[in-house]
Amino acid sequence: MKEALENMGHSLARLLRFLAWYGIVVALLFYLLPLAGMFLEDRYDALSSVAKFFSIIGFFSVIVAWQVVAQRDRWRAWAQQKSLG
Repeated sequence: MKEALENMGHSLARLLRFLAWYGIVVALLFYLLPLAGMFLEDRYDALSSVAKFFSIIGFFSVIVAWQVVAQRDRWRAWAQQKSLG
């Protein structure tokens, strides 16, 4: 009985420690993400219009390349599955 009570206390302590760390991390995210967003927005506003255009084109190019590679892999997997029948 005493051992079960100790295990329960240990589990409760671990749960509370996890919740405390989780709360700290979430609170930091709530405070740090808006600060990072304001910093990035300020840096973006300082760019020239040509640099803004090419930064957006570069961002979308990375997304398109990622999707093309993912689609190619899906087609290869589908073709291989089809050939194995």
